[in-house]
Amino acid sequence: MADTPAVLSDPNFVPIEGVMDAPIVFFEVCPTFGNNGGLLNLMLATGLIDSAPHGKVASRVKAVAHLRMTTAAAINLRDTLNSALAMGIPVQKPEGRAN
Repeated sequence: MADTPAVLSDPNFVPIEGVMDAPIVFFEVCPTFGNNGGLLNLMLATGLIDSAPHGKVASRVKAVAHLRMTTAAAINLRDTLNSALAMGIPVQKPEGRAN
C-alpha cells in the first residue's frame, strides 16, 4: 500500500456545502435597504428592456433577490466587497514580475 502524503491543514479554510448548486444572482442596483433591530435587509434589482408597440422599447426594474442578514454578516459582506473592489484597482508602479 502506497503511503498517502500528509495534507497540510489550513485553519482559515471552511468547507462550504452546495457550492455547485447555489444560484448566481446578478443585480445592477440596490434600490431599498433597512435595519430592523440589527437585522439588515437589502433588495437587489436589475434593469430589463422589453419590446413595446410600434417598434419601441420599454425599460423596467425587476427585483431579483431580497437579502436578510445579521449585522455581523453585513460587516463580513462589506469587507468582502471592499476586498473584491480593491482587486480591480490599477497599480501605478507594480512591484515584482508581471504575470
